Amino acid sequence: MLCRLKMNLEIVVELCLLAVVTLISSAGALQCYQCDSNEDGSCPSWQPFDRNINALVDCMSFEARTPGTFCLKVTRQSPGWFGWKKATRRCGSRSDTGVAWGCRWVFEDNGVWKETCYCEDRDGCNKSSPTHQPCSVYCLLLVAIATFLFKTVLFN
Repeated sequence: MLCRLKMNLEIVVELCLLAVVTLISSAGALQCYQCDSNEDGSCPSWQPFDRNINALVDCMSFEARTPGTFCLKVTRQSPGWFGWKKATRRCGSRSDTGVAWGCRWVFEDNGVWKETCYCEDRDGCNKSSPTHQPCSVYCLLLVAIATFLFKTVLFN
């Protein structure tokens, strides 16, 4: 029993160390796409985004218009048959809601529909709307698994 407990504790410790190493290795500066469909023809709002035309920008460098720790994509669209659509991609330093992941939708007072998507899980994540879960979800899942394994070892 003691040998089994020791072996399971080693697995839990190894999983925790793996999580720490993964977090430290991904703590480098994030790179995001930076363009505005109002100013740049390579940043389409009505067509698919071409990542081969636009370069990634380091969010902590002088090239970033807005230095930050997450990527941001804002899409605005006017109502009506002859409406317009605009897309802006850039780094971000703070969000309107205090949460810097996921998408928020709102109709502004002038009737314009606005979608704001935040992401920080990988370089270039503001190419389109985010589909991956943020790192915090994976870390929470890892802690839950480690806790389950630890309780299983202690009570068996």
